[in-house]
Amino acid sequence: ISSTKKTRVEADVLYDKSKDQLQKGSVLYIATDERKKEFFKPLTEHYDVTYLDDYVELIPGINTNYYGMLDQLVASRGRVFFGTFFSSLSGYVNRMRGYHAQKHKLPGWEDGIIQSYYFVPNDKKFLMTEYRSPKLPLYMMEFPTAWRQIDHGVKELHRSN
Repeated sequence: ISSTKKTRVEADVLYDKSKDQLQKGSVLYIATDERKKEFFKPLTEHYDVTYLDDYVELIPGINTNYYGMLDQLVASRGRVFFGTFFSSLSGYVNRMRGYHAQKHKLPGWEDGIIQSYYFVPNDKKFLMTEYRSPKLPLYMMEFPTAWRQIDHGVKELHRSN
């Protein structure tokens, strides 16, 4: 089975896999290229769902090719993030979340832990909630070494020049 088949799930599955980490009635920003928003109906029944499409009038003149990057920026600043393990969008969101957690000393920052989860595959859900050293293959996930103590020694290095 290809990774695409393993990662394509229905919205009721997305709800079931995320309901323990999300607060009922809270705002849920969905970064997606799914054009049929009715797909997310099971989520709209529990959350105040919003999409980038709801805000495009606030960003007139922005090239639509940049919408994916805007989705990443918005998703990176959420209290909690859910993504897909094999997704480069999810990977970059997690890296930005790691930088932010480190800079602002959010819970778990000392260990490189962020409040991010994966919908699929099932055995990857909690990977970002515990420290992991890099291991092969590297392409499908971010590791805390990308942001943990990223500025350590910078002042000393600057002073020596």
